[in-house]
Amino acid sequence: MKIVVVESDENGNVDVQDFKAKAEKYKDELSCTMITYPSTHGVFEEEILELTSTVHKYGGKVYIDGANMNAQLGHTSPAKVGGDVCHLNLHKTFTIPHGGGGPGMGPIC
Repeated sequence: MKIVVVESDENGNVDVQDFKAKAEKYKDELSCTMITYPSTHGVFEEEILELTSTVHKYGGKVYIDGANMNAQLGHTSPAKVGGDVCHLNLHKTFTIPHGGGGPGMGPIC
């Protein structure tokens, strides 16, 4: 796989135009995208459905980083925003070390 970095806009959100342009450019190779939702800076990306539908349009899957799952509860869910896969990592909930496996690892759904 090749990782393609997408630009951020002036507010630190995903640059939707850059995202769409790169999805179109790599449409024949696009396998997936990974997005933290809400973002690392605590924002629910307003264009999340546009981003996930773009990936699905080209046959890709959407991997949701569920590290901020507590913030999603009561507001949304990985399924509502178009996620195909989501991992739950409790390192933020219980302030334990971050990383693969160990006490902070939760399920991959």
